Amino acid sequence: MKRLLILIAIFAAAWLAWNAWQPPTSISKISSVRSSIPENKYVGPELWRIVTKRMVWKKAIASMRDRLYKEGFETQLIVKREPVELHAFDDPGNFKTQASAEKEKAKWRKKKIDAEVIKREVTFAVALGRFYLTSYAEQMQERLKQIGKPYQYNKRTVTIPAYRFIFKPMEKDEATKSWRHLQNLGIADPVMMRESEYQRVYGKK
Repeated sequence: MKRLLILIAIFAAAWLAWNAWQPPTSISKISSVRSSIPENKYVGPELWRIVTKRMVWKKAIASMRDRLYKEGFETQLIVKREPVELHAFDDPGNFKTQASAEKEKAKWRKKKIDAEVIKREVTFAVALGRFYLTSYAEQMQERLKQIGKPYQYNKRTVTIPAYRFIFKPMEKDEATKSWRHLQNLGIADPVMMRESEYQRVYGKK
């Protein structure tokens, strides 16, 4: 009996020693590990924009606004100074007086060319047309060739305000649908771009 009690006492002491050496699991340590993992927030798909072609002629801007409105599109007009090619047609003459320039202008007007007298430093010239679109410049060149009078042509780059219509940010499916609608109508020459790209190019500085 005495021997049994001694064995029980030895086992009890051993258990207490093992339990003291193995500390209980800490709940605070588990929670601290979990808190170090970043919260997985849902990020939706990037939005898209539709931007129309560049316009510099006020009548074209007004016409485009009316067409977009009639089709039910809500747009905003943005302006950004951009380098644009200018096609210039002029009479080759260099006139010392405005009166002599006016006479030459009248000759061009008789041939249905909207000529205008312009003042240079000390002389006058007759401008036959200024065009920012290559297609219009080509049409003008063909008209002048048919008339047969000498003229001068010059192409240069100028920085001027350029206007575009922009659409509200949309999800890609909605933007694609609107883009196709504009393409089918044959207006605006639209371009689709990501919202991030739009902000980089046209966003406020």
